[in-house]
Amino acid sequence: MSAPDERPKSVRKFVFDHFREHAVPPLLEQIMQRFSLSRAQADEVLHALQDAHHIALVRGTQRILMAFPFSAIPTPFRVSTKTGMRYYANCAWDAIAMHATLGVDIRVDSYCHHCAAPIRIDLQDGSVVEQTPEAAIVYLGLPAARWWDDVVLTCSNTMIFFASDEHQRAWGSCIPGEPGVLLSPQEVHEVGLPIYRTKMDLDYTRPSKQALLAHFAELGLTDDFWKL
Repeated sequence: MSAPDERPKSVRKFVFDHFREHAVPPLLEQIMQRFSLSRAQADEVLHALQDAHHIALVRGTQRILMAFPFSAIPTPFRVSTKTGMRYYANCAWDAIAMHATLGVDIRVDSYCHHCAAPIRIDLQDGSVVEQTPEAAIVYLGLPAARWWDDVVLTCSNTMIFFASDEHQRAWGSCIPGEPGVLLSPQEVHEVGLPIYRTKMDLDYTRPSKQALLAHFAELGLTDDFWKL
């Protein structure tokens, strides 16, 4: 058994490794067995990981719904690798982030949120090497400071693909009064790098607010949308 203060770190790593290997999360019971924990102890660790924004649980349960960027349920955001692994991501942002998280070439298959036209994006060596349609974009409907207000809502409804900016304008805004922003898939990959590129490491920690703001500024993202 890991020392009490090491449990969240070790369990987090186990959850992410399980997702990578099986494309589904481990059960609470598997965590109990793997780390010799009681149900109460395992539940405490999962809630600590949720509080630290590493995972999200199905509300009112001890079941893992999300381990960002992985989704435990089918979504419109599918990711495949050359080895034949297939994953569901939580949103357009997370689908692209799979490239940095897994450290391998990926293919993203999704749909335009307006017309349901297929969207395909291939990423290799840190770059988008092909995308169909060429005008496909990512729409982020909520300011960064509000992403964690309800992360399930954020991922499900406010981080989505469109076939073009014209399709986004035809569809409208996710949230009344919040115009959102449009980014290319390449820009989304670059914005998310500090959050995702070491996700699979045992000692992973989420970047600080100051580190993220500095990264956003380096990319020229300094308007109110990106304030945390």
